[in-house]
Amino acid sequence: MKKVLLGLLALSAALMAESAGVTEVNGENQIDIATKAFIVDSGLIITETPDGGAIQSVELDHGTIIKGTQTSPSITKDIYIRKSNTTTSIPGGAILNVTLKSPHNDLASGDGMNRSKIPHTLTASIDRSSATAQNNSNQNLILAGNAQDSTLKTNYYIVNDGGVNSIKVTLNSTIAANDLSNDKVLNEGTHSNTSTLSVKYSKIPTIPGETVKK
Repeated sequence: MKKVLLGLLALSAALMAESAGVTEVNGENQIDIATKAFIVDSGLIITETPDGGAIQSVELDHGTIIKGTQTSPSITKDIYIRKSNTTTSIPGGAILNVTLKSPHNDLASGDGMNRSKIPHTLTASIDRSSATAQNNSNQNLILAGNAQDSTLKTNYYIVNDGGVNSIKVTLNSTIAANDLSNDKVLNEGTHSNTSTLSVKYSKIPTIPGETVKK
């Protein structure tokens, strides 16, 4: 009987030693070390066309707006995210971090006491047919139309299975009509603001259940 018990104890110890994270009867412990790397053959760029070259800026020009207008002026422009190496697509399952940032949410003119501001809403809409936000309720990045709202919006987007050649991003600036009403103190002349849109690889998931690497 003693021999049987000793045999069972030895077998149990051997099984425990093979299970990572479990302390063996003599105090021994082991863990698994998984090492991996994902190689990309080029970086991501932002372009004006699906197969165009990298751009440094884009302009949303509302043109001339008459103060007191009863409509809400809006301007839209499409841009694209793609790899700088046009021979390969953005791999399916890749997670991209896309960020929209602005120093403030106003179109401003003048300075000091002569400064006048017009709130506007800036939206970057990521094409859902190419990539889906991890947080589905925030597929679009929106900087709301007043200075009290956030000036930074970011989200993670999973590239659709099979990969894509480019991801369309629709930029839109909208000014509410009531912010152009005749009772507002607004300078005559150009009102402007500079925001930034950035994109980078966040993670390439290879193991189910892995979390986003920030």
